[in-house]
Amino acid sequence: MKRDWLLYLVIFSLALNVGTIATFVYLRYLDKTAQAAREGLPPLPPRELWSRLNLNAEQQATLKGLWPEHSRRVRGLRLELAQKRRELLGLIKKNSSGWPAIQGKIKEISLLQGSLEEEVTDFFLQFQKHLNPEQKEAFLALLERRLTPFMGGRRGLGRERGHLWPGRGHGPPLDRPMHLRQGPPQETPGASPKPND
Repeated sequence: MKRDWLLYLVIFSLALNVGTIATFVYLRYLDKTAQAAREGLPPLPPRELWSRLNLNAEQQATLKGLWPEHSRRVRGLRLELAQKRRELLGLIKKNSSGWPAIQGKIKEISLLQGSLEEEVTDFFLQFQKHLNPEQKEAFLALLERRLTPFMGGRRGLGRERGHLWPGRGHGPPLDRPMHLRQGPPQETPGASPKPND
């Protein structure tokens, strides 16, 4: 009986440690993603958009009108995200909060990240309404060039850079069955083929 209790205690301790390690890995991933976003995709200030897209005076005025509110919202969401991540780290440090509390905080972070994506996308959609076809094409090409490293494109490094969108960049799309993701087996040069069973 005593041995059974010890076994349960070991299993519980192991599960708790695995959960803690997984959370720390998640936080490290978030930090790396944020750092990559800062280093690889700096925000384009309005003046740079003017010069790259050759905006006329009316378009510049429109951009000036859209930018301050967008910038304020993005800054607010980023500050809130940073606060929620600090709160998550606090829950992990306590180690007595329990998984439901940690999971709830992770969901809050995910919602804020979604709100940030929506805000940036909405700004892009509103802005491109005021562009002529040539400018719109140049704007979309600019976005594509800046997003390519984060979609696992040519400059991506496979697993090390990560895939933010399934089906892009190196490797098969994630919606394929697991046994199809590996691709055909690679033959070693000079090795004789295996006989069929």
